[in-house]
Amino acid sequence: MKYYLYPLCLVMLAGMPAHAQDIDLDCKTLAEQMVERLSAEGLLTAEAADGQRARAIGMELCGGAQASAQQQHEVGKQEAVDNRLREKQPEKAGNRRLRNLKR
Repeated sequence: MKYYLYPLCLVMLAGMPAHAQDIDLDCKTLAEQMVERLSAEGLLTAEAADGQRARAIGMELCGGAQASAQQQHEVGKQEAVDNRLREKQPEKAGNRRLRNLKR
């Protein structure tokens, strides 16, 4: 029985990262909010060319932040999978500590 479950568990574990959602910072909304706040403070006019440029800068900055967050998220997912796969290894530092506590 356990020989049938092992491959199934491996397939499920390998498929887990594929189901994770991508990060969406909703850059268009954030850029609009930035222009509105700058306009409210009197730093620019939303309809003028400086408003268009401010939107473009906001989108560019948000896009860079989103790409960075997505990259960090992917690294975190991979580390979680690696930690899960190595959980049963006796040489893992946490397992050594627990084994020493049991003595």
